[in-house]
Amino acid sequence: MFHYEFEFIHPFSDGNGRMGRLWQTLILSRWHPLFLSLPLESVIKEHQQQYYQALEQADQQADSTPFIRFMLSVIARTLAQNAPVNAPVNAPVSRQVDVSELKTPDAIVALLTANPDLTRQQLADAIGKDLRTIARALAKLQQAGKITRIGSDKTGHWEVHP
Repeated sequence: MFHYEFEFIHPFSDGNGRMGRLWQTLILSRWHPLFLSLPLESVIKEHQQQYYQALEQADQQADSTPFIRFMLSVIARTLAQNAPVNAPVNAPVSRQVDVSELKTPDAIVALLTANPDLTRQQLADAIGKDLRTIARALAKLQQAGKITRIGSDKTGHWEVHP
């Protein structure tokens, strides 16, 4: 939210995006130090056009939601590409997980192992599949006893079983 608001007020003639992303990283790192080691800037640069589109859409709607959704998808994608598969959440990032080489169910398990709070939409964005494909894969994983949903869809999280 801070990142969007900083971009919105646009206090400098140049460098507002870099400063917004820097502050975002610093704020997120206070919540969890993992954010200091994630290359969010690189992923944003790879998707720069969508970054600007999300900012413009949020401005037009006078609602930060499109931008926040974009940033959450970038964070999920970055976590998926950089988080260790079976590491606990507090573990330092040491090896990359490239979900593009995994089958959808395996990619889901890898992502949920790294972050059990991911939503279906965030999984879809990180893997590059549509929401229905993710929903079907999640249902099969649940039926196979590989994952369990704890709590509601909005406030719950996933539990991955070995």
